[in-house]
Amino acid sequence: MENTRTNAFQNAFNVIPQSVTPRITYDVFINHRGIDSKETLASLIYHNLQNKGYNAFLDKKSIQVGKRIPKSILGAIRTASVHVAIFSANYANSTWCLKELYLMLKSGVPIVPVFCGVQPSELRMKDEDGEYARAFQIHKRTRKIRVQKLKKWKKALSKVSRIHGYIFKGDQGEMLEQIATSVLQHINAAKHLRQ
Repeated sequence: MENTRTNAFQNAFNVIPQSVTPRITYDVFINHRGIDSKETLASLIYHNLQNKGYNAFLDKKSIQVGKRIPKSILGAIRTASVHVAIFSANYANSTWCLKELYLMLKSGVPIVPVFCGVQPSELRMKDEDGEYARAFQIHKRTRKIRVQKLKKWKKALSKVSRIHGYIFKGDQGEMLEQIATSVLQHINAAKHLRQ
């Protein structure tokens, strides 16, 4: 099982298998679309979790200068006890976000979805005029991404859309506390399983 997981990670980011395991381990990996939420919601979640004593990974804050970005992200996804995925209007435009989401699901680690400006149903792409459906059309047409990979990403989005999460409506304080509580429950469950 571990070898299959490792291969999925390596193939998704085209990472060379040597020393994939990072020196730093994380409690939480925060997956987000930078232009939509890096300086707002993702940063708030990151700081709230850090202030509560969790080692959270947010690319801008966590990747060390001189370190390879894909390897750092891969290591953080692999070591995290829980993942927080922030879905926003431009999320599906990013192949990085979609690769990370696919890897998060493959890892088998719990995912806490946060929907910011989109509804969970939009991730299922039933409406061809929706932001996510349009993003996939662009990936297919202009980026020449293989149909097989697009299907994997669509399946990942659809699966996560069915996980109970948080719909961001503007009350940041209350939602940040709820996310932190969910993260703590998943971390405690992971620690219990390891014992």
